[in-house]
Amino acid sequence: MKMRRYLVLALIINLILLNLSSILAYGNNISPEFIKVGLFFSNSSKSVVNLRGSSQISVGRYEGNQFIELLNLGQDNSIFVRKDAYYMGANGNYVEFTGDINSASGQNIKGPFHVQIGDNFSSREQALGLINSLAINEQPYLVYENGWKVFVGLYTTLDQAQNAAGLIQSACGQSVTVINPSSTRVQVLNSSDRVLFMFDSKEELHFRTSTVISVDGRNYRGSITFLRQTGSDMTVINRLPFEEYLYGVIPREMPASWPREALKAQAVAARSFATTAYNKFSHLGFNVCNTVNSQVYGGFDGENPNSNAAVEETRGKVVAFNGKIIDAYFHSNSGGHTENSENIWSAVVPYIRGVQDDYSLDAPNSSWQVTLSKTEVRNILEQNNIFIGDVLDIIVTSRSINGRILTLEVIGTNGKEVMQKQRSRTIFGLRSSWFDVNSGTSSASSMTLKNDSNQSSASIDGKHVISRSGVTKLNNLDNTRVYNGQQYKEIVVNTNSQGDFVFNGRGFGHGLGMSQHGAKKMAELNLTYVDILTHYYTGVKVE
Repeated sequence: MKMRRYLVLALIINLILLNLSSILAYGNNISPEFIKVGLFFSNSSKSVVNLRGSSQISVGRYEGNQFIELLNLGQDNSIFVRKDAYYMGANGNYVEFTGDINSASGQNIKGPFHVQIGDNFSSREQALGLINSLAINEQPYLVYENGWKVFVGLYTTLDQAQNAAGLIQSACGQSVTVINPSSTRVQVLNSSDRVLFMFDSKEELHFRTSTVISVDGRNYRGSITFLRQTGSDMTVINRLPFEEYLYGVIPREMPASWPREALKAQAVAARSFATTAYNKFSHLGFNVCNTVNSQVYGGFDGENPNSNAAVEETRGKVVAFNGKIIDAYFHSNSGGHTENSENIWSAVVPYIRGVQDDYSLDAPNSSWQVTLSKTEVRNILEQNNIFIGDVLDIIVTSRSINGRILTLEVIGTNGKEVMQKQRSRTIFGLRSSWFDVNSGTSSASSMTLKNDSNQSSASIDGKHVISRSGVTKLNNLDNTRVYNGQQYKEIVVNTNSQGDFVFNGRGFGHGLGMSQHGAKKMAELNLTYVDILTHYYTGVKVE
């Protein structure tokens, strides 16, 4: 009997250790259960937001992951949440007034001064009891700010609030306190301009319904919360389950009509990326944003059953390198070869290595061409505070082994500008940093030539090649490909004769990690999402 107990105990310990080792494999980067997404913040922050629900809107707080309701708004399922500030307008058409309030007489402006009636209350019921007992002309309302309170009024000046306080005290016999403007207070109004309640955004109250909630016309799962802070006033945040967040990401990053295995690869990459970037925006009160600075997120309205299924079929799956979830970078099209991380940014990332990627060829943006006049180039440079006079030439001076630009020189009458890596792409607004530049003095793109000591870029127009039929001079390069023993590269023939700068390029995006068009092709060839991910990320496992 004792032996059986020991065996059972040993089995339990082994199971615990097995589970613990699984958790430790990801360290602190294990995918979270919930995520906060910044919808409006910093330059896009809002002074007024319209919330709508197909069912009643509930207001409450989260204790852990449990929602505790504090207030139900009943029939008011279309509300306006706005900063406690000065406003013009009515019936939801509110405009924040930022002018001189003392010179705004005659305008229908509501302000951030209020009058508190009575003391603080420990419960909503006590505060409602006071409201129901009052017989005053103005409509009092609930406030959640270090407990429950009762306020009245939207006064524009301190004098106006003090005058109202005297009248209210005379009418109801309660103690009154004039409330000054607060940089963290938030107002909630219904569609008839009636104040439903106010709260301090530091309390982190959440608004939600039994289904989805609309924010300025776009629907979201989960709940919505607001945060007033310097430089981001008001910040609007969507809190929802982590996997449901991915529902709104995948179809915005990859067409939902694409093959399921490609969508599953995107789902695993997106899950991994969101996990490692989880605290990127913690200084603003949320985890990730809804733009390309994190991943594009479209909320409930952006979802698609096909991409939702891809998320569910890979639920919890991540890409890991040596047991740690990776930064799963991805891009639209590699142009035929992905890139090493240090050739785009600076850090050497062992799982972001350049790989040959024929799957991305013959797809949108696998090759492209942009023509800029010398005047356009000069204007672009000067818009970026680069003043080198009239542009004489643009020269690629070094490339990575995979073909992307490491240094580019722009030569002008008053000097030159050296651009490194991605700057050569971003300054000119190009689709990638894998390109050649032709100014009309040659008719074909340059090739990267490498010997034992270095590599350089040179035009092959007019060069001689040795074939089994003898030595041939390269003059007509139409439909010509160059083979380096591993892959073919098509030569882009430039018909430029105007002295403009013609950029002949390949790929779209930074070229790191997974090529989305390559993933699509691999899926069409019946390869799995695991095949896709292990092709683009070196030495990884899908776990």
